[in-house]
Amino acid sequence: MRLKFVLVICLVLSFVKADDLLIADFETANQNYTLPNGGVVSATDYFTRTYNGDPSITHDVLGNVQGTYFIAGRDIATVLGDGVSGQVLLSDINVSAYSGLQVKCLLAAPDVRFDSILGAGLNADWIIGEYSYDGSNWTKFAQFTGPVADESAEGALKEDTDFDGLGDGTALTETFQEFTYNIPDGGTTLKIRFLLMTDSGTEDVSIDNVRVSGTSAGPPDAPDNLITVSVTSSEADISWDAVTGATYYHIYRSTDPYSGFTQINTTTGTSYQDTGVSAGNKYFYYVTADNSK
Repeated sequence: MRLKFVLVICLVLSFVKADDLLIADFETANQNYTLPNGGVVSATDYFTRTYNGDPSITHDVLGNVQGTYFIAGRDIATVLGDGVSGQVLLSDINVSAYSGLQVKCLLAAPDVRFDSILGAGLNADWIIGEYSYDGSNWTKFAQFTGPVADESAEGALKEDTDFDGLGDGTALTETFQEFTYNIPDGGTTLKIRFLLMTDSGTEDVSIDNVRVSGTSAGPPDAPDNLITVSVTSSEADISWDAVTGATYYHIYRSTDPYSGFTQINTTTGTSYQDTGVSAGNKYFYYVTADNSK
């Protein structure tokens, strides 16, 4: 006896969510970050992890600190040498299953005597954000510097929106402000770093609460053309079209078209032979695509 009736249906399940892939809030030293060349030469010459009221250094009190600790630098050129940036290097991030990558950070700079990259040469001041995929060259995604090309004139550290070496955007102050940057998809292992430079004993720059996030999304389409290839009294063979980006397919079955579906198998292929059926019954199926690694 052949199966009484087989009805095949297909539902779309889309798994989309934004995930925090890495958080460096600096509350715990060296957790998710390193300072490859941090150091303290004196109370007014440093690049280090610190907090408001730290008695070991001279630093303006900053507002909107997330937690207690942050990274700060003053006269970094004296600590590291002219033109040598202090680095905040985040831990490597596996982004192979993610898209829509973003970097968020809090930045502050209370002084108003910063020099620009364009006009000040070795006296220039900056905060620069860069990314790299799989060991490739670093690519800039953010830049803050002085607003005036003339080295004899200074101003607040401002976002350099067109990367021309002159700050022309939002000015940093003594209160941390959040900035968000999109990182293009481009590889498996993502590196993020921030470069900080000041060339005076009165110029402070600080960074806090760096977060990297991404979107984990299932395949954009449901499997098309879900059909029964053959039916006998003891089995039902079903097949469907491949979905771009899918690594697995989950098969569900029920004897009711509206409820009671149970996953009966997972496969990497585009067909399945169901031998758990009995003659005289109705069976309903759906298949979902999954891009889990």
